Amino acid sequence: MVKALIIVAHPEQQSYNHHLARFAKDILEQQGAEVRLTDLAAIALDPVEHPRHYRKRRKADRFDVQSEQRWAHEDGATPPDVTRQIEDLMWADLVIAQFPLWWFGLPAILKGWIDRVFIYGGMYSGGRRHDTGHCRGKRFLASTTAGASARACAYNGQEGETELILWPSLYAFRYVGFDVLRPFIMHGIRGGVGPDELADYQAMIAGYERDYARVLRSLDERPLVPYNPDEDYDTLRQLRPGAPVHSPFIRHERDPRWDCSNQVK
Repeated sequence: MVKALIIVAHPEQQSYNHHLARFAKDILEQQGAEVRLTDLAAIALDPVEHPRHYRKRRKADRFDVQSEQRWAHEDGATPPDVTRQIEDLMWADLVIAQFPLWWFGLPAILKGWIDRVFIYGGMYSGGRRHDTGHCRGKRFLASTTAGASARACAYNGQEGETELILWPSLYAFRYVGFDVLRPFIMHGIRGGVGPDELADYQAMIAGYERDYARVLRSLDERPLVPYNPDEDYDTLRQLRPGAPVHSPFIRHERDPRWDCSNQVK
């Protein structure tokens, strides 16, 4: 039986993102999955990593996040709210994050969830990441809504290509070992729909939900976001000659158009 964790990151309970989280829960449970749903706003998770979360400190004069996270983990003093989130992650086979694209990235509460929950020592370390990460064998799916149209969010659109914009956020899940499924993205999700366009909007929503149901019912067929395996990198952790390139973020050659080292400081 699949154990699925759905994390919804939207402040409004009546939002379409909350509807989609419940929609996914229903579809998965219909297939016999055991599902837990975490509403980050409802549990009021503090998204800011801060000294106040640590009742015991390794160093009182300077807050070094990684060393405090690792020391707390080894001492059994990880903050209780973080511990609960980690326990759910370790329980799950499948993790779905449901969120709106917010200023070209994750909502703050979801980014903060990553900052606080992906703790050094407990969720990753120098020897436990990527192919050897603690979440190896688990799957992750991002289900995302965007207000702009699919054309505006295309590779040549003014909003920028949504899948490319999501790449750094998805890579955080790859970093701790997840197999990252290709994200499911719904464009044109917005409020203020006028009566003259309501019928078309509702038809679009219905189409998205049919597509999402198909995705959830056939996750084994969903392609993975391709990443280079560990053996594609040399001892300096740079891409080996001849290794395939899957993203403009990791490539063999500099492109002078995007070379930040040539910018005037």
